[in-house]
Amino acid sequence: MRVGLTDFRWPLDPAFAVGRDETTLARALYSTPLRTDPSTGAVVPGLCTAWKASPDFRRWTFTCNHSAPSIASELRRVARLRGAPARWLFAQAERISADATTLSIRLRFPWRRFPYALTAVAAAPRFIAGPFRLVSGTKRLVVARRAGLTLQFRRLAARAAVREFRQGKLDEAPVPLGDIFATKADEQLGSAVRARTLLGIDLVTFDPIGDGLLLAYRDTANRGDYEALISELAGSSAYGFLGGEKADPARFRRALGAIPSLPRRRVRISVPTDPALRAGARLLYAQWRDFGLGPQLSTGPLLPAQGSFQRVLAVYPQKEAIPAELILRNELNPRDVLLRALGATEQLRDLELVDEGLWGSARVIPVAWVVDARLVSPRLQGWREDVLGNVDYAAVRSRASSRRP
Repeated sequence: MRVGLTDFRWPLDPAFAVGRDETTLARALYSTPLRTDPSTGAVVPGLCTAWKASPDFRRWTFTCNHSAPSIASELRRVARLRGAPARWLFAQAERISADATTLSIRLRFPWRRFPYALTAVAAAPRFIAGPFRLVSGTKRLVVARRAGLTLQFRRLAARAAVREFRQGKLDEAPVPLGDIFATKADEQLGSAVRARTLLGIDLVTFDPIGDGLLLAYRDTANRGDYEALISELAGSSAYGFLGGEKADPARFRRALGAIPSLPRRRVRISVPTDPALRAGARLLYAQWRDFGLGPQLSTGPLLPAQGSFQRVLAVYPQKEAIPAELILRNELNPRDVLLRALGATEQLRDLELVDEGLWGSARVIPVAWVVDARLVSPRLQGWREDVLGNVDYAAVRSRASSRRP
């Protein structure tokens, strides 16, 4: 099976895996303590086969055969690594310990759905084999194998990957930015397009730059063009962090009218190297500049920035995951309401209050829900992408090789 990925680092440490492509590669090569069912999103066994909580959901015990010490060591390591994207998950633990078969974790606060944290790829021990065994790896090609199936992950730019898919040289390829509609209309490729909205969000985080300026940036963000040109799926504009929130045209008009009275301030916004995010950032930048605000886009690490454009993909398939990451990772409010939601059985109202608090502060500005589109050969049976963008290649069966997509 030949899979095209646009960007991954090699060698790859699961603690530092970021984005859909790196987590896809890491999940093929490493085993997590627990997994999620791609159909239901429920937690299912991985390296650990059973788990239970104390009545207050602060102490969790996992039965993990002989992998418990390795898992404990990895979780403590991730909690220490300030550059690890999932550090926020395990930094909430007061104690992580293990004997030969039992992993014990004591949390700082009640967390009813904490087992989902052990489904994150960062929780995978580096020295325990995953679903596929590594055969060879370079910055351009990673080969992995299990009984009856060999995976080739090839690093290619999106348009080059489409060309190779068209020629039958790839079985899976990314659809380039802005090409979903055009690719669906292609007579040869249209039936192979698989597009879905992920539990992930493109957003801008800001330092405290003044309430008026924050509200102006929030309410005039160019979500319409972003949806049409970047996401390309109707309804992907984001006006909150749970999904389903709607635009408020009156709020936009009020913000636009207030801009002339605001202080002129240069606000530097850092932008990652991902081409899709750079294109999206330029759309936001153009409208904000046209309206009289003072953003500057920066791609270098040397200059201090007051904002950051980024993509946040949930680490587990629950609505709490993105608000929890934003608040616990960035030390934002309303922290107390979030913690109440994490410990609750019925958490919807508390999550709505968290959503309102994040939106009201305008320290984090949602722009659009992440849409992922892939070309998938019809010879791949059982291929499916879950809401996190994960594909369980161990469940995929590949018919005889073909030179056509």
